[in-house]
Amino acid sequence: MDKYENWTREQLLERIATLESTTATLNSGQKNNHANHHKQNKKERPFDMSKYSQRHIALKVAYLGWNYMGFAAQTDEENIPTVEGRLFQALQRCKLITTVDECQFSRCGRTDKGVSGLGQVVSLKVRSNGPDKPEITYVDTLNRLLPEDIRILAWAPVDAQFNARFDCKSRTYRYFFTKGDLDLDAMRKGADYFLGQHDFRNFCKLDPSKNITNYERRVVSLDIQPITPAAPGLANTEFMQVELKGTAFLWHQVRCIMSILFLVGQRLEEPEIVQDLLNVSKIEARPDYPMASELPLLLYDCEFENLDWKVGKGVNTARIYQHWRELWSANMTRTLLCQTFMQYMQPFPVDDGNKTLTEYLQSEDRQPTVVLGGGREQKSARYKKLLDRQRCDSDEVKKQKYRAKKQKTSNE
Repeated sequence: MDKYENWTREQLLERIATLESTTATLNSGQKNNHANHHKQNKKERPFDMSKYSQRHIALKVAYLGWNYMGFAAQTDEENIPTVEGRLFQALQRCKLITTVDECQFSRCGRTDKGVSGLGQVVSLKVRSNGPDKPEITYVDTLNRLLPEDIRILAWAPVDAQFNARFDCKSRTYRYFFTKGDLDLDAMRKGADYFLGQHDFRNFCKLDPSKNITNYERRVVSLDIQPITPAAPGLANTEFMQVELKGTAFLWHQVRCIMSILFLVGQRLEEPEIVQDLLNVSKIEARPDYPMASELPLLLYDCEFENLDWKVGKGVNTARIYQHWRELWSANMTRTLLCQTFMQYMQPFPVDDGNKTLTEYLQSEDRQPTVVLGGGREQKSARYKKLLDRQRCDSDEVKKQKYRAKKQKTSNE
């Protein structure tokens, strides 16, 4: 205490105030630490769905597939992200479902890695406000929790027996591609051969584990139409779309169809190659050819009877539209930047300077390529006709190998 004997009254009062402030801060910190510790140790009370009404609904889902390993959920969403996985996370966060196993979930289709969807439909049983209250705003509630490349467009009440897969009447896909030097008349002639009921085993990826016995599918329509004009000063940059409608599709069927149509459009194959490949008594195993790119593929629509789609308030529709418009604007800006680079390079000389880049690209000097769509091309020094190529294993051979492998594994 001796050190305070010579302090003035004002110095002593200031010291007391400082000590009181320090003590208050320490006490507050201890209380906060205790509260945080208590909060961390306090277990979240499990959500009891039995206390709430439930109903069956269908959801119309739109998504850009570029960042996902397909639509259907996988076991490891951290390393294998899927659209469905993100949807389940949102459904559980807002307590519309408790677990995936208990919500009677069904999906219309399983789009693959990189493929986008606009008319994808799923059905499930969710929490409801009951018949006597305004219903939960399902669209807006889920969209607040979903990533920017996934949006719910609408919901519809359905009965408990509704199944998004088996009650779907038809599915429509769109595939976008640049016209380039493709012969569209030849492609349209080849496309006509796909119409109707056919065995499409030579236009899909065979999966022996599924034990599919019927590869017949019905193509209702297949149209090729222009959608955008050429970019200024850049020849053959018009964009086209294929719209393909069918009752159901096999694994990778649309991408295989597009691969063959590209070969026909490049005049590497005659349109009649489609007839040959559809004749499984003549060609029982698919020739080895690469699939078209997944990037331009869109599940455009899934058709159902008597579904009353609901969006909610008009502001919801405007909000969703504005969301897609912002993404469109950002990606169109990137497109215009690349387009400007292309325009800038056109006068550049090539090799000995006798030709400009534009002249070279239009000449026969450049190495031939096979168009795969989505900006992808496969170099091909010498093209080999499809019917002269090595054949993949037939469906029966694949199934025999699968059964033998499974038997060997069970015996080990």
